[in-house]
Amino acid sequence: MIFLGQIFYGSTLLVACALLHVVILAGSIQIIVSLTQKLEHAHHLLRENVILAVGVMLMVLAHAFEIWLWALSFMWTGAVQEFETSFYFSLVTYTTLGYGDITLEQGHRIYGTFASITGLLCFGISTAFLLGIIVRLFPNIQQDPR
Repeated sequence: MIFLGQIFYGSTLLVACALLHVVILAGSIQIIVSLTQKLEHAHHLLRENVILAVGVMLMVLAHAFEIWLWALSFMWTGAVQEFETSFYFSLVTYTTLGYGDITLEQGHRIYGTFASITGLLCFGISTAFLLGIIVRLFPNIQQDPR
């Protein structure tokens, strides 16, 4: 893949994954609000645990979709030949672990780095989302005034 193609396709998939992530998390807010109303009279520990569990599950689902998309794209572009290797490479790149046991050829290296940028961005969005849920669930937790 030529240099500009790597940038174009990498940027396009990055934007698509970021939008997918936001759409899934925004949709999960509606699910969480609905659950909160349904569990209004439930014991607070049950309500809080269910809400956190659903929030985390939907967040993990969003990340899983994005890892699958990157794995499929590595196969589609010819960067990696076998699906198992493609999925593994996608997973370690998206999570920025980057073991280095699999590397891409020069014609795909820049494209591959967009998977790690996607992971960094989407993990940041997920962190903010999860923190938002926790702040809403536990509004009376006070910070140490020191």
